[in-house]
Amino acid sequence: MALMSNGLGIIVAVIFYFGQLLRINFHGVSFPVIDIFIVLLSFVNIISLYRQKKLKIKNRFLALFLLTAIATFTLNYFKFGLLSLKPIMYLARLISLFSLFIFTRNPKIVTNFTKKFFLICLIANIFFGIVQYMFWPDLTYFKSLNWDPHLNRLVSTFFDPTFTGIIYLIFLIKIFLDNKFSFKIPILIVTYIAIALTYSRSTFLSFFIAFLYISIKKRNPKIIIVSSIILILTVICLPHPPGEGTKLERTSSVKAKIENYQEGISTFARSPIIGHGYNYLSLIRYPVPNESSHSSSGFDSSLITILTTTGTIGLFFFVLGIINYFKTVTLVQKTIHLSILIHSLFANSLLYPWVIVCLYFIG
Repeated sequence: MALMSNGLGIIVAVIFYFGQLLRINFHGVSFPVIDIFIVLLSFVNIISLYRQKKLKIKNRFLALFLLTAIATFTLNYFKFGLLSLKPIMYLARLISLFSLFIFTRNPKIVTNFTKKFFLICLIANIFFGIVQYMFWPDLTYFKSLNWDPHLNRLVSTFFDPTFTGIIYLIFLIKIFLDNKFSFKIPILIVTYIAIALTYSRSTFLSFFIAFLYISIKKRNPKIIIVSSIILILTVICLPHPPGEGTKLERTSSVKAKIENYQEGISTFARSPIIGHGYNYLSLIRYPVPNESSHSSSGFDSSLITILTTTGTIGLFFFVLGIINYFKTVTLVQKTIHLSILIHSLFANSLLYPWVIVCLYFIG
């Protein structure tokens, strides 16, 4: 079991690097390979902690949130039945992801070697992202594969600049606060350039809030002053090649998000207490099931997604779980978590598997 625990962390890190490139189609449902290993990681983690006699719940609110998600899924099962494999798969992934934070972090899975290897995979992904931006900037034809068409933006292996941006920001915060990291300055520069090339405004905002928080906690105003100057220069100096996504002043996406939020609130209002079940949203939102869509099972805000799927009860326990987690972790973890929370107001970041896996291994 010890060998499996150590090896599984390495395998997850490698699969993490490939992002959305590794996908499986099962009975017409497409899902990333990392989902399988997240479930396996959760199972091995629980067994390993049990054998070490360390299987203790440290966040009972997240546990109650998962119980609520299971209960709301079960209640809505009688309404929808097995019209789709997606809800079961999403629920299994949700349970597996958050179980990693319900129990004590497993020292046999998250070893020093695993952490370093995961960081190396992240660095490799950042360099790949820059190569993709330079030599493969036009991904508009991905629309035929039901992905958002991106032009002249860094998306790396995650096929989405917004999620890529927050993943890289998590890494940037980790390196910035780690005084022992080798080649710190060059890596920070390269990582920030990669973040800038995503043209992700939600990531820019999360960057500002994260470094404002660091500046306050360290009582060092120079940190936010320098960070703000860098951010302003980024906005001024970023190139503006063809493409709607490279226009930081664009309003079309703002209008789209407002409409998305309105849809989410109206969906919530139809079942405010227990929600519609995690995760039946693709069946709720579209009369004709849209299994091929990569965005039909969530709204442009993690909190709205949780609210619509698990209702007021689920959101209540989830928020308490987040607060409980925030109180018990280090400055690195608090800053990373804060940046994800801010980002999740504009994207489904808190439920994005690569974001949560990244938080688990390097946070």
